[in-house]
Amino acid sequence: AKTHFKLPVSLVVPQEGAVAWLDAFSIPVGAKNVAGAEAFINYMIDPKFYVEWVTKVGAPVSANTKAVEALPEDAFNRKVMGDPEVAKRIQFQAPITDAQREAYLALWQQLKVDVK
Repeated sequence: AKTHFKLPVSLVVPQEGAVAWLDAFSIPVGAKNVAGAEAFINYMIDPKFYVEWVTKVGAPVSANTKAVEALPEDAFNRKVMGDPEVAKRIQFQAPITDAQREAYLALWQQLKVDVK
């Protein structure tokens, strides 16, 4: 938004820390087009495409270090997320148990009913 729409915004990771999440590409067992899926994943993590994705619309941090290194020096994903001091303040959520998932789902279903 800052670059594309020229908005006066910034994303920061507070000193107190922040919650992070992980998205990943995967190919299900029994997929009908494994070669196509692999080609898509390779395209998405290719440094040339990644730089374009980040600079035009914004993208998550890549696990491909060559892609991150190809970013402009002032790119958020390189400047901020590449800083070890910032990385220390980011905490990933742990997986939840089936019982926790069921409790969250029940709470969410009740919330949807109460809002109507």
